[in-house]
Amino acid sequence: MMNVQRHFSLKFVLFVPALLSLIIFALALTNYYDTVNRYIDLEYARIDRALLRSTKAIAAIDYSFSAYRKGQQDLLLEHNRRVIDGVCQMWPIDSLLTGKEGKLNASPVKDLNYLLVGMPNICNPDDPLYQRANRQVEMAPMLSFLHDFDAYLFGVHYIDREGYVFSSPDTLARHISKALLETIEARSYWIEAAKSDPEIALSGPTISKVITKQIASLTIPFFYNQQYQGMISLDIDVPRLLRSNSPLASPIELVDTSEMIRFPSQAKRIHVLNYEDLKTHHALYYQVNWLSELQNFFVLEKYSLIVIGFIYLLSVIVLFYINSNIERSHFKGLAAKDPMTGLLNRRGLEDFWRNTLTQGDITLAVLDIDNFKAINDTYGHDVGDKVICYMAEKIEHNIRTSDAAARFGGEEFVIYLTCGNRENMHDIISRIKDQICEDSHHIIEGGFTVSGGVEVTSIDERSDFKTLFKAADEKLYIAKTNGKDQLVF
Repeated sequence: MMNVQRHFSLKFVLFVPALLSLIIFALALTNYYDTVNRYIDLEYARIDRALLRSTKAIAAIDYSFSAYRKGQQDLLLEHNRRVIDGVCQMWPIDSLLTGKEGKLNASPVKDLNYLLVGMPNICNPDDPLYQRANRQVEMAPMLSFLHDFDAYLFGVHYIDREGYVFSSPDTLARHISKALLETIEARSYWIEAAKSDPEIALSGPTISKVITKQIASLTIPFFYNQQYQGMISLDIDVPRLLRSNSPLASPIELVDTSEMIRFPSQAKRIHVLNYEDLKTHHALYYQVNWLSELQNFFVLEKYSLIVIGFIYLLSVIVLFYINSNIERSHFKGLAAKDPMTGLLNRRGLEDFWRNTLTQGDITLAVLDIDNFKAINDTYGHDVGDKVICYMAEKIEHNIRTSDAAARFGGEEFVIYLTCGNRENMHDIISRIKDQICEDSHHIIEGGFTVSGGVEVTSIDERSDFKTLFKAADEKLYIAKTNGKDQLVF
């Protein structure tokens, strides 16, 4: 029987490319995940470096304060002063501080940006508090130099134990009120710091009441002659510190772990800060915003997604094309074959004849089942169909793959053979006939016989198919009229 080649189903055509695209999409997603993690690692390393750099900066300020020489001149005389709302404010007169040899003339004018803030009595040159501040003012420019040393540094302050403040830039200190000054000495942090060894600590982030901005502070208690003098504070602009130039879709957050019960559910890649020279209970984490990540994924991987879409469409088109070719070949095969036996039909054999190049002699044999009408009448059409299929099977099993067999309708079969020896062709046709007849009793009681006409022609004398078939058919007629069960060559 004819073996029909199956084509790809519609599900296969649609879902197999989709599966392939899904695998590639997963690879793109993995690549995005790795890229995000790589950028997070880079950002964490950058923030670590920034905090360590800030730690060194505040340590340098502390060292400078500890090593300062008691002033021999009244430097506060070279400062502007005023009292506003019960608060004394003093700031440098730039031309004096930069124009006199032996004063603070190493500083560019633009760098002298600090403000001394205290109670009103600090503005009185005869007050002891004035004298104390005068001995420390020569270190104020150091604050001015370092407050904008890095873009994320927001300000530097020295908070004295007596309640006055040196601050740079001056804009920060201008917002300090009398009420705030009165609470400085009472704050528990300063009290605890005064009892401890000098140690740099990180606090915050908090929203500053003065500047309404989120800041974190590096602080260190300042000791002189083993006595607590005040507190040095370096303010860090947290949003600017955490701001990333990398293509991360979600923000990095800095938190004080001592003030929280657990991390939020969106917190990923938690990085605990642990520095040798810094006391901290802080951690960094990547706060995932899934919608932003999805949008960022489509932006960063847009070319990969375009390729995935192209691969899917191309795969579907290719499979549809293969399907079309298979179906076209299948239907072409159906048109060229006998549906009952799977042998070629007349059209198929004629196409085979036209498309086959042969060497040597060509044999065309026409075989016909004797008394087939009587078989149908006696045993019925079902048995008749079995007889036809049996004969087709015997013919197929006894010819080579280079030969061909066809059923031309009813009980008539045609065999195409090529061979260099005519006697061999005669033997092959005779063997086929004998095989059919000898085993035919397995199909119907008593078996049946076959008659045939055989026409042989050389390649040089090759006629057209119709001429050769007509000659073989005429010999079949002779075999039928001369008693049947014979071959006429």
